[in-house]
Amino acid sequence: MQPTDIRNPDYFHKVVDCQWACPAHTPVPEYIRLIAAGRYSDAYMVNWSSNVFPGILGRTCDRPCEPACRRGRVEDENLARPEPVAICRLKRVAADLKDDIRGQLPKPAAKKNV
Repeated sequence: MQPTDIRNPDYFHKVVDCQWACPAHTPVPEYIRLIAAGRYSDAYMVNWSSNVFPGILGRTCDRPCEPACRRGRVEDENLARPEPVAICRLKRVAADLKDDIRGQLPKPAAKKNV
């Protein structure tokens, strides 16, 4: 599966409504793809780049991305009520199953003597 081309912001309005609905504009398709591949640490870091508390938000976010999920509009019409992807829960999964990511985090800035 090819990575999502995010160079054109209009793309989000047409296809990735969930990412546009997210206040942090977290690249939802990218981290879902990484979770599906079992790459939880990489998925966590994708979340971390737009939101430094993905594990917390995986538990407390009010999920504005989920009502915007395209799945509810394109799933089988025979389903009584198509459910959106549980995007918020996936953040939680990545946070809970990630490996030690300390080596991937930025180094603290040098202290300034004032």
